[in-house]
Amino acid sequence: MTGAMTDDERYRFDVQGFLVRRGALTLGEVTELTEAVHSLGIGSPSSHDIMSQRFSGHLARHPAFVTLLDHPAVIDIVVELCGATARLDHAYGIVMDPGNVGLDLHGGGHVWDPAQYYAVDRSGIHTGLLAVQWAISGSRPGDGGFACVPGSHKAAFRPPRGMGLADPMVAEVPLGAGDVVVFTEALTHGTLPWRGANQRRTLLYKYSPGPSAWSDDHDPPLGLQLGSLTVRQQRLFQRPSVANHHPIA
Repeated sequence: MTGAMTDDERYRFDVQGFLVRRGALTLGEVTELTEAVHSLGIGSPSSHDIMSQRFSGHLARHPAFVTLLDHPAVIDIVVELCGATARLDHAYGIVMDPGNVGLDLHGGGHVWDPAQYYAVDRSGIHTGLLAVQWAISGSRPGDGGFACVPGSHKAAFRPPRGMGLADPMVAEVPLGAGDVVVFTEALTHGTLPWRGANQRRTLLYKYSPGPSAWSDDHDPPLGLQLGSLTVRQQRLFQRPSVANHHPIA
């Protein structure tokens, strides 16, 4: 599916804090992205070292990664939720081998954060940091991966002390290869330990409203030639500002 959110998707996003678009990538796109990730020469991630499961600096390494910046399956959603001056805040990838632990619950809109928030008024939905997670490999129920506490983006209270990924309120969100999940960082979320037989591969692109930033690095990725990008893709790398911030839509 491409284009703007449907009424059904908008309702689901408002209630749950996330939405999934199945088959957002074609088989050809999944194959190309799989080859692109493989070409990075990433070593085997450590079972208990979260940072060894992450990689960055990849946007300049393969054009397939650049294509996802404003992919038609998500760009209209990004504009609706972050505004016409949305910018790419940061991007990274995750690889997990069977048995790797995940990242415990984090995020949540219960404490005001100018970069991570969620609000609704007559003009629509407004969110700070917005995560777009592309599944390059598939997962089945029970395999692990992305999980969250649905609806927690509207919670007025902190999660109970000691609440973790094993809590009954935490919902696993299985994703097939080519699916994309979009969620507000105001949502309490995490990564379940990986139990799948295959390596988990996923790419995350996180967008912010034009005047907002979560990351303190506002420079384009090293080696990325902005002149080779479309005008809209170039504008996604604008520094956070209000003055003279050119819209992407």
